[in-house]
Amino acid sequence: MANATSRTAGATAPKTPPHGVPVNSGSELKSTPLAVGSASVSEHISTVGVNVNDIRPWIGRDVENYRECPVDEMLQELLCRCMLDRSKPAPDKPTLLADCLKAVLPICNKGKDAKAIKKNLDDILKSKVEDQMYKPFIQASNLALDRLSKLNVPGLVCSKAHDDHKILFHQNDPKNITQKHQGEKSTRRPDVVIVSRTGARKVQKQPSQAYKDEEAWEKPAKQFQWTDVRSTVEFKHNKIRTGLSKPPATYTAKAYDVPEAKKYMKYRRETNATAEPKGSTPLPGSGAATSSRQTSDTRGRSKQSGSLNNKKRGSSQALDGHSSKKLKVDNNGEEPPKPPPKDPQEIHPVVQNGLYAAELFAAHIVRESVITYVVDDDMIYLWYFDRQDAIQCSGINFVQDLPRFMVLLLAIQRMPFAEWGYNRVFEPEDGSLGEVRVPDEDIGEVDLAFDLQSDKRTTHFGLRGRATTVFPVKSKTLSALVSSLPHHNPHNTTKKLVAKLYWPEEERESEVEILRKVYEIAKRDEEGKVKYHVPEMVWSHKFEDTSTAKIRRALGLKDAEPGRRVLYIIVFRKLDPITKLSAREFLSAWWHIVVCHYTLWGENVHHRDVSPSNLMVYKTKDGRYIGVLNDFDLSSTRDSPSGQERTGTVPFMAIELLTKEAIEGKVKHLYRHDAESFLWVLTWVSLRYKKGRLLRKGRPLDEWLKVDTNTCREKKTDFLYTGRRGIKPSRSHKRSWKVVRSSLDLVGLFYALNAKANNPETEDSDDSESEDSDDSDDSESEDSDDSESGDSDDSEPEDSDDSESGDSDDSEAEGSEARDRVSDSMTDATVFETWLQNETRSQLSAKFLDVRV
Repeated sequence: MANATSRTAGATAPKTPPHGVPVNSGSELKSTPLAVGSASVSEHISTVGVNVNDIRPWIGRDVENYRECPVDEMLQELLCRCMLDRSKPAPDKPTLLADCLKAVLPICNKGKDAKAIKKNLDDILKSKVEDQMYKPFIQASNLALDRLSKLNVPGLVCSKAHDDHKILFHQNDPKNITQKHQGEKSTRRPDVVIVSRTGARKVQKQPSQAYKDEEAWEKPAKQFQWTDVRSTVEFKHNKIRTGLSKPPATYTAKAYDVPEAKKYMKYRRETNATAEPKGSTPLPGSGAATSSRQTSDTRGRSKQSGSLNNKKRGSSQALDGHSSKKLKVDNNGEEPPKPPPKDPQEIHPVVQNGLYAAELFAAHIVRESVITYVVDDDMIYLWYFDRQDAIQCSGINFVQDLPRFMVLLLAIQRMPFAEWGYNRVFEPEDGSLGEVRVPDEDIGEVDLAFDLQSDKRTTHFGLRGRATTVFPVKSKTLSALVSSLPHHNPHNTTKKLVAKLYWPEEERESEVEILRKVYEIAKRDEEGKVKYHVPEMVWSHKFEDTSTAKIRRALGLKDAEPGRRVLYIIVFRKLDPITKLSAREFLSAWWHIVVCHYTLWGENVHHRDVSPSNLMVYKTKDGRYIGVLNDFDLSSTRDSPSGQERTGTVPFMAIELLTKEAIEGKVKHLYRHDAESFLWVLTWVSLRYKKGRLLRKGRPLDEWLKVDTNTCREKKTDFLYTGRRGIKPSRSHKRSWKVVRSSLDLVGLFYALNAKANNPETEDSDDSESEDSDDSDDSESEDSDDSESGDSDDSEPEDSDDSESGDSDDSEAEGSEARDRVSDSMTDATVFETWLQNETRSQLSAKFLDVRV
């Protein structure tokens, strides 16, 4: 069973500098460089309204950031996982690989099976189109697996005794495999899948009949389920095929010398600005966002700055060079990313492979890693995915170097079930999804029964990142603890629990530690600004042996430690999303959270990830809804390690945090950035929700979810200055929209003044923030008029001076000092009062402004 740390444990690793940042610029860093892929949108599918296909370009970024690893290093590691006695010292890895290569030679060279395998390999070379490769590849692989099952290799576990547990390659194309992610359906069509015989039998016309080997290279009669798929094989058939040679007469254990151009699949690594892989999916995100992280020679992409389309990036001075009417954006004529292609055949096989890996992760409550394969003519490339990043192994020419391919088959045949990436606690064996029991050194064994079919669950579709999943859970042990918790909230009437499973960075201060600090602040809170407005943690657990650094250390990769992730589980009392509310109830709960967040900021607990998914509510006995600031796993406290994961959900991040400088980590995250995020959340909900439900069609702002950070900044800037004219909120959120309109006027004015301070020659204009043309419907109220000013006497936290010193000898010093003077005038208290408090008070009565519970 996996080793684990109880609720008292937390990350204590020393703070490390952001990976890949040049040494000479390290002192300029004010925050962690932005480096997000699918994690930036995939955790918000249901709340934000992301279509699963919209995540495809973000998956492209995830796979683009691969590390390179010699395939022999991976083969050695996989063979070690097949050792009969893992308690003994590990064998000499190169010797183990050499022994296995010698052991498989007879299967490659002798008998009718060897001839049959060679004929299949020759048929692959003769194929005219991609789907002609499937049958001979499956036949060769399955015949080899059958022969390998009878092979005795000293030290390795034997092949599975029962046929049902043996693995095989099975054609899937042209069948689709579907899966739901937070209510959104995905449809994929992998070419070939690796399944157990039990899984293969499920797609037979008559599952009760004996399985026949020839069924593996025929299209399945029924649809596979992702839960039954161990791995996938994506094929690529090049129209112009050069350098292909027939199988040799005799194979040896000596490695085949793969040409340099074929050692790794090249995906978006070209330095030519016009080069772009044919049929590839455009990727969102600026080059700066990833080049600042990826500088190691083991990384699979260019070190140059630039957009992910390898085109020149637009101006980084957009915020500093706009007129007072509208933000000027010089994008050098670059078009925003095109929508991802609908036909799977148009998608680059590397991206397609990444999409399948994301489906395999999502199919299980906790899957630690996934191994998938891409066949490119006569080469096969192994890809290893976990929540840290992707690892691409150098290719094996399975025609010329059949023994190495045989050893790969031997390893995946003999690997215990857990070594496929399944967690030993949550899924110890194939098909086991019953009650989970986790040992805890403080309270003994904890029982956890997950409701995996609940429509209230939140699953993750993506590759690297925190990969947060939330499931309803029942636990007799934990339910008995609730009332005795020192931070127990007696006003939340629910008896239900939810479990949050996620992969935070180990360098970062853990959410558990941050919440303990929050509870201490709440204990001192006599005004009710924090108390009962934060989530109620019941129990937590850290699975120590799940660190993603382990495989990287075993493979001898550089920079194995920075960015490493580990599995956590935290059980909370259940909360509901704030988006279920409307009218005054919604705005009141939003205001509770704004006050809580501001108070915590003044106590040096900085949330830094304000989004609709992180704003929650619960209902009291008297029917009142109370707002809760949720999800502190990207928060920071004074002097806490921050890790490498840049915080924020792109559509809701402050405009300034979407600039090139911020993406590179050169802009400090200030209170006003989170305050602006609160307004973007209010904007989002006002325009996209009606009566607690996400609009199904005609939703404004959808494009913010589909573009890169640079383009999202442009669109939000346009919205801030001119794009709001004529836009109407849903009838459920007219009151909130009034707050949005007035408060965003002030945000726009701030950016205009900031830009003017940096560029004194900018023309003045009198109508920079005019939005009064949208007042025609203000008289139409969503409910009774009770918008008299509330007499709140909230005492505000001490002002913090977050401005950066402008002292510098370079040519930009004067502009920097001017910007700082503008920022200095915007203290946290001023931002809170002018951007958030004043207009909210004008829309709510004292009853709804009262934060006390």
